[in-house]
Amino acid sequence: MTQSTLKSKILPRLVPFVLTFAAAASAQTIARPGWTGSGLSTQSWSKHAVLYEIDTRSFQDTNGDGIGDLKGIAQHLDYLKALGVDAILLEPLTAAAPAQPGSQPAPIDPALGTIDDFDDLSLQASRHNIRILLDLPNPDPGLARFWLTRGVAGFHIPGSTDANAAAIQAIQKLLPKYAGQRILITDAELAAAGKHSPDQLVLDSEILRIPSSASANRAAELRAALEHSQAMLRSATPVLVTDAAGLPRSQNRFADAAHEADAAKLIGTVLLLNRSVSLIYAGQELGLSSPTGAPVTMPWGPPPAPPVTDTPPPAPKPVPPPSTTPSDTYVPYVRPVAPPKPVPPDPATAAGQDLNPNSTLNFYRQLVQLHHGTSPLRDGEEILINHDDQGALIWVRKPPVPSQQNPAIVILCNLSGKPLVVSLKDDMARLHLRGSFLRKILRSDDALGSMYLDPITIPPFGVYVGELRF
Repeated sequence: MTQSTLKSKILPRLVPFVLTFAAAASAQTIARPGWTGSGLSTQSWSKHAVLYEIDTRSFQDTNGDGIGDLKGIAQHLDYLKALGVDAILLEPLTAAAPAQPGSQPAPIDPALGTIDDFDDLSLQASRHNIRILLDLPNPDPGLARFWLTRGVAGFHIPGSTDANAAAIQAIQKLLPKYAGQRILITDAELAAAGKHSPDQLVLDSEILRIPSSASANRAAELRAALEHSQAMLRSATPVLVTDAAGLPRSQNRFADAAHEADAAKLIGTVLLLNRSVSLIYAGQELGLSSPTGAPVTMPWGPPPAPPVTDTPPPAPKPVPPPSTTPSDTYVPYVRPVAPPKPVPPDPATAAGQDLNPNSTLNFYRQLVQLHHGTSPLRDGEEILINHDDQGALIWVRKPPVPSQQNPAIVILCNLSGKPLVVSLKDDMARLHLRGSFLRKILRSDDALGSMYLDPITIPPFGVYVGELRF
């Protein structure tokens, strides 16, 4: 068979395949080699994921109209990558109402951008190994198919009834047809719409239901919420959330104004050092305050001034000609103008917190690293210890076989406005865990050193994370 004959037989068969692949391909090549969940790994990328929810309208405005847009998100992908998120969840992109009564709303509100803007964001996110998820308040399978072909890695379908059960099941059946392990997140109340599968996650909003008013039982309430999350693990993959649109920020709900910054770090610890998938609400990692739940624009701030580098000395000035001014003529002194000093970024902004090693932002970055990279925190058993009467939330992440090389990790959170003094010696004995002290992994204050199990002292709204050693 000649080469030309071979081509004539093979090419007609290849063309439909190539066209089909091109139609399914997208700007965000989420199945590319090297990605967890690319099809080259048996474990879903979402099993230990950190998700980041964004209200596009309040994230970053790039055209000066006062409304954030998709281009603004694309500008800050380096920031999200440094934070360590695996995927961003975009709140609904459609307009609140269609342009014409009775017509279908456009997939994207023109105030937020265009399909081309979304495709560019998708492409740039792919290059940062960040997936894109969408809120889909109206679970239409046709709309879901549209977004899946553009590289969306999955959806969150909000709701509180089973009215959308048939649509949810149809979308569930769509997901395996697209490469890259697409996922579906439903609210807990919608979980009965279909059987759970590895690509379905369930939003655990128990912490959102804790009342905002001051409570003497805050530790008990949070412990119950984490126990609820653990119970969900028996039948689903829970996505833990502590902040959401329309609610006061978590540090406003759980602490007084004097301790908001410390409470922001504490809530991040609760969110990221448990067995659930974690959902960070944009700005939470900066400790943004919103006592009323009103939207808060992300305070990016100006980038830090570039460092001063050594510059060569200026060339010598030419020798001036001999002066013709009489020697007794008065010449006034003029002070040379000093160059303006660079203004340091506001410490409340993302740029300012980036420069501060003790900021809420950098504390969150460390929590995300622990969430992703520490074996007991990824796969270990979670054991909650009851010290509610002391205002302490304490839990242990225990590996299958604790050892000196792979020790249990203890997390302590003080939910009161006064120093906490607690003993864990008897607790560790009851759990049959050997150890006499905790070696520091992370703490929310700037103190140093390890602590013996009896006593342990934690400052108001402080956090201590340590390895159990003996």
